[in-house]
Amino acid sequence: MLRPSSLPHALAVVAAVVAAVVVSTVLAVLGAGLVGPTPSARGASAPTDPEQPLVPRIRSISPDYVPDTGPIIIRGTLTNVSRQTWTAINVHGFMGSTPLTTTAELNDAASTPLNADVGHRITVPGTFDSIASLAPGQSTTFKVKLPQSTLPVSSPGVYWFGVHVLGDNGTGGTRVAVGRDRTFLPYVPQSALANAEHEDAALVVPVRAGVARGPDGAVVDPGLWAQSLRSGPLHNAVAIGKAASERPLTWLVDPAVPDVVRRLAEGNPARTLTAPEQPGQGNESPSASPTASSSASSSGAAETVPTPATARAAKRWLQRFHALLGADTGEILGLPYGDLAVDSAAAYDVPLLRAGFKRTGHSLRPWGLPLSTVDAPPDGRTTGDTISRLPHDTTVLLPDTGVQDQTHVINRVNGHRVILASPSAAQGGPGPVDPQSSLALRQRILSEAALRVLDDQQPLVVELPTDTRRPLGPGFFSGLDVPWLRLTTLDGATAGTPTPLDATRLLEPPSDTPQFDPDLYLTAQDILENGSKLESVLAENGALAKELFDEVTGNASYSAEREPLLALYRMQGIDHWVGANLDAIDLAAPESVTLAGTSGRFSAIVSNELDVPVTVTVRAVSDPQLTITGGEVVPLAPHGRTTVLLNATTHQRGVHTVRLELTTPDGRPIGAADPFPMRAEQVSRLIWVIIGAGVALLFATIIVRLVRRVVRARSGGPSA
Repeated sequence: MLRPSSLPHALAVVAAVVAAVVVSTVLAVLGAGLVGPTPSARGASAPTDPEQPLVPRIRSISPDYVPDTGPIIIRGTLTNVSRQTWTAINVHGFMGSTPLTTTAELNDAASTPLNADVGHRITVPGTFDSIASLAPGQSTTFKVKLPQSTLPVSSPGVYWFGVHVLGDNGTGGTRVAVGRDRTFLPYVPQSALANAEHEDAALVVPVRAGVARGPDGAVVDPGLWAQSLRSGPLHNAVAIGKAASERPLTWLVDPAVPDVVRRLAEGNPARTLTAPEQPGQGNESPSASPTASSSASSSGAAETVPTPATARAAKRWLQRFHALLGADTGEILGLPYGDLAVDSAAAYDVPLLRAGFKRTGHSLRPWGLPLSTVDAPPDGRTTGDTISRLPHDTTVLLPDTGVQDQTHVINRVNGHRVILASPSAAQGGPGPVDPQSSLALRQRILSEAALRVLDDQQPLVVELPTDTRRPLGPGFFSGLDVPWLRLTTLDGATAGTPTPLDATRLLEPPSDTPQFDPDLYLTAQDILENGSKLESVLAENGALAKELFDEVTGNASYSAEREPLLALYRMQGIDHWVGANLDAIDLAAPESVTLAGTSGRFSAIVSNELDVPVTVTVRAVSDPQLTITGGEVVPLAPHGRTTVLLNATTHQRGVHTVRLELTTPDGRPIGAADPFPMRAEQVSRLIWVIIGAGVALLFATIIVRLVRRVVRARSGGPSA
């Protein structure tokens, strides 16, 4: 029997299926933006000089700081990008004469135009490299050796440093620099280390990505994930870990990312009402229900089925990632599961926020690697109210640009540690090369560390970029092995006493930042509540609620918040799927029941239209004068139905309203219900009177007939 809301619900399901088709199409278009790290502070584009015909590129600086003694050797390549042959080419080193001593000066220097005069060319004989000629398109290598005595250093700090190229193209004229490359070079003499022996620095590697799933719960567009695993942000994160060798790193991990990669390695299975398949059990699974089947087919199977190459790439990435995290040389920070949008969840759904952190836990499953929970909003903004709603042992990681006038790295806000990272250091070098190339980024980090060790000895925390064309290589890390810098974990670098920080100094997210509507969280609550009920009635699936939770957090993530309407559509699609499957379990009560005495029996029909077995309980709700028993746990086969007998007892004559409803085995209503009237009449005396009268009438009739027969017999007449 259909419940009162069945028709509107059915119409809503149809609308959801149509919306799911539209959403899946949009996901295919927007998919490229859904895989990869959440946007972070990026360095400005490297300045370019179209008038530079000879392009030098510094490949190494040894050492990559100004030594107290000994030379600096610069090696690199030189390419003629013009259409003319150049001759009599000299590659000179250059260096600024005035050091940069603050982060603000470094920030300004990073955006300095390429043709600006930032240093003096070193022309001492024997310090420059000479190249006879270079034809159009030709490249060669150069080596410049600068003795310490030729370096114009005056005091500790960070100096401009690089190379100038002079040459002759046969047209005469003044020999000016026709090629430039530049970077920063720190100078930390031993005599300046009176207050500290070294600077502690923690390098954070983010492993976070937007997870979009189709109407059937499968991850959308495995091809984009494969690209990220092979040459994109996820590949770069693992490559950075390998390049670091045994140096400590701090991993900032959304646990949903390795879980999604694991699903891709297993064939990207769709959501199902049956028990999740284990690896090696095959790729086919029975459809969950008619609703689920139609949704899956309408979503486009090609968008969610990974190729064998994608599955292999996923397996390789998991193996490498596991090996790196298990090396016990670093630290793991766990984001709330699915990279949940913490500020929005804290405002509208604190239980979901806490469940997201609980799902992450204190170990990275299934590997059992210990981790610490952290909140790290990608836009670097949060509020004191949000921090106060976080679990008590959660650290907050923010860029220092997210706080007004703050000079301390280790802080405490509303009972939580707040660590400030340096987005300036992550922006990289001044160009003309990619500011986040290995050399440019390394020199910027060294420069930031130098200024801190020379000033207040505050630790340096840097989130390394993974969305670069090339991952940071071994040279990046070997260049950080300088006498006055110590790489350590975030916990090791920030072990000091926190400084109290007023929450009003936190910069809140801009008012025009896309945010989730409260309706998204109301829908999420329905999914989780009804999903738990659906799992509890399934005989063969104990993981559905967890899978639905994972989908909910993915649709309530920072990445999804960039397209809040699309996220709401996806969330509603899940909600309708859960509701449609619960609707497929129904019951029908009798039209009415009349009790001929103080007790009696009646029956109801329970049906299951799903493709899987379920177990439910029939519960009767009535007024206190009526007692109904029976309706014990009822198992139902796929597409099965059964009759359930119940007993009613009452001593109160009249009409009682009874409502039968289906519940989970633990007593939670699943939605199906059917009311009916029950009339109680105490008619047992009346029945005996009627029976007695009937018996008396029968005997009276028999006696009359016997008397007549006797009379007729005596009179000689025929007997009747």
